[in-house]
Amino acid sequence: MLDTLFSQVGAIAWLSVCAFALLKGDQPERFAAGALVIAWLATLAVHRETVPMGYASTAGLVMLIDVVLLVVLIGLSWRTDRSWLVWGAAFQSIIVLVHVITLVDFRIRAVAYLSAQTVGSYGLLTCLAIGTFMAWQTREAIRPREDDDLAL
Repeated sequence: MLDTLFSQVGAIAWLSVCAFALLKGDQPERFAAGALVIAWLATLAVHRETVPMGYASTAGLVMLIDVVLLVVLIGLSWRTDRSWLVWGAAFQSIIVLVHVITLVDFRIRAVAYLSAQTVGSYGLLTCLAIGTFMAWQTREAIRPREDDDLAL
């Protein structure tokens, strides 16, 4: 699955944003980043183990992983006040919907499938990056500075 330059650049982007979220984000961002990394690694493992058996054996397991990630994101958006989680869950629902469409109608073209998956994945990644940046900036803005005491 990491055999092309595009997939390797995508992996670096995913891991970079998730590392940023784990280092600079608050609890919701860290939890979501952890869930994304676990889902990504599980998908890689599924593809590595089942690709010799064909695409049909992979589709159901990858869909299950994506559905679990969608449930995690919806649960997080329900429990926290982060608006980026709602957008992230919306992008993840695009990914799950593409899986459902391919189960119902096999005539979907590979380009359409991959395009929708890519839009959903990078949309979710962008939401995580923006949410982490906003949480980091909010935390930095309310943190007292050493030079604030000198101004008094």
